[in-house]
Amino acid sequence: MGAGMIRDAQVTAIIPVRGGSKGIPRKNLLELAGDTLLERTIKFAKASALIERIVVTTDDREMHGIAQRHGVAAPDLRPADLAGDGATSDAVVAHLIEQAAIAPGLLLLLQVTTPLRTLADLDRLAQEFEAAGDADAAVSLCRYEGSHPAKMLQIDQGTIAPFMQNTYTGPRQALPDVYVLNGAFYLIDRDVFLKERSFLPACTMPFVMESSHSANLDTPEDWQILQAMLAQGHWTAERYG
Repeated sequence: MGAGMIRDAQVTAIIPVRGGSKGIPRKNLLELAGDTLLERTIKFAKASALIERIVVTTDDREMHGIAQRHGVAAPDLRPADLAGDGATSDAVVAHLIEQAAIAPGLLLLLQVTTPLRTLADLDRLAQEFEAAGDADAAVSLCRYEGSHPAKMLQIDQGTIAPFMQNTYTGPRQALPDVYVLNGAFYLIDRDVFLKERSFLPACTMPFVMESSHSANLDTPEDWQILQAMLAQGHWTAERYG
């Protein structure tokens, strides 16, 4: 791996943020360890020797201004049709590749709402992706600690029914581990992405992270838990220059 490269390919970090958020209003501008979540992610990307270029895509003028001050803003604001709740990351990135003339190489999507990932996590991802030479992409996961899907129920026409085909009644320990996307890293070859229009093509490598690095901010409760865990020293927020 050279500077700004993985698999001898240039790495472009893409940071998507938008102004609207129903779960936590203006959450991308919440402050953690002295920086907004957006600034923290920009500084994370700048601190990594693996990343050659950083581009922030947003529909929000304030966030675009922050990105401009750091020299990483997309050429213009995201169009309105890519700013609503229904806009997908895939559509946003496809538009950005053309808008910002992103060169062939690897794309690294960094969501600002997973603020406890570390530079060591990214280094390990790069090493594992190098070793998995046949993978087209990699995505970060963490082990799911809640109720196992095999034990979940749903209400169907007023009665309880298994969520899956059959309800499992045995011990949880006998069930296989299940994992969820934690939002920290999505790594993919640019041309594979343009062909598949997805960060999860068929040959995607799993990258498992510690739960303490995987906090994902979707609700006000998530933010409160994050602050409490940091205050009590159970979790740590890496600091950047």
